[in-house]
Amino acid sequence: MNPEVLQQLHDIHLPDPIGWWPLAFAWWILLLSITSIIIGVIWYFTDLKRRNVYRRQAQDTLQSIMHSEQSSNQKIMHINALLKQVAITAYGRRRVAALHQQQWIDFLKENAGYIAQPPQIEQIQQAAYAPENENSRQLLEQWHDYATRWIKGHHQ
Repeated sequence: MNPEVLQQLHDIHLPDPIGWWPLAFAWWILLLSITSIIIGVIWYFTDLKRRNVYRRQAQDTLQSIMHSEQSSNQKIMHINALLKQVAITAYGRRRVAALHQQQWIDFLKENAGYIAQPPQIEQIQQAAYAPENENSRQLLEQWHDYATRWIKGHHQ
């Protein structure tokens, strides 16, 4: 090739690279979708936590009942009252307030059927109003275990 012609040649100029901005319409949709999903997940878990505040408060109250200086029968009575309070919070006063004795036991079973009730549940219910005896401590432990599982596991 002729050196004069080579002198006239210029370097190849590449076009400017394609930039990220402004984003294409599909990218905006993707960003909006991801943002919506993240907001939805955050909202769900915050709402779940807010709806279960009563469970945490009931667990704390249950522990304070167990550490109190009361007789076993009084503790059974207070645990029963706490379960009733939790049930009223979860299911409403109209449905729960009038329940007593066998209806109350059936209600507890119905709303957490997968949680095994203590075999002596009728005796536990009666122990709250009976004088203290050697069996009271064992009944209290059974009722406490059941109440802990029921508060944690009942469904609405």
